[in-house]
Amino acid sequence: MKLVQTSKLPFTGVSHNEEIKKKVFLEKEVIPKLMMFSETIFKPGQSVGAHKHETMHEVFYITKGKAEFVINGQKIKVKKGDCITIEAGEEHSQINSYNKNVNWLYFGISTD
Repeated sequence: MKLVQTSKLPFTGVSHNEEIKKKVFLEKEVIPKLMMFSETIFKPGQSVGAHKHETMHEVFYITKGKAEFVINGQKIKVKKGDCITIEAGEEHSQINSYNKNVNWLYFGISTD
């Protein structure tokens, strides 16, 4: 059993853009194959450039606002309540091109 009081966790920069802040609820391997479970806040105009993870699936659940993902060249608009899965090896980027913050919960699962 592990209890995490998320309100006491610090915000840190995401690995792809230090200006974008996240709280890491669970770190790598707390659960087998779990890479992380986090909450992220993207301010208007913030973005993460195109990248991919060869050995990790990612799942994003939008809890507030709207954003745009580009997955393998396809633009997808997401909003509160949407859940999007990125498979290992898929190139993806994210941008908040709107005038309000967008928040999401996300986690990664290792394929190896």
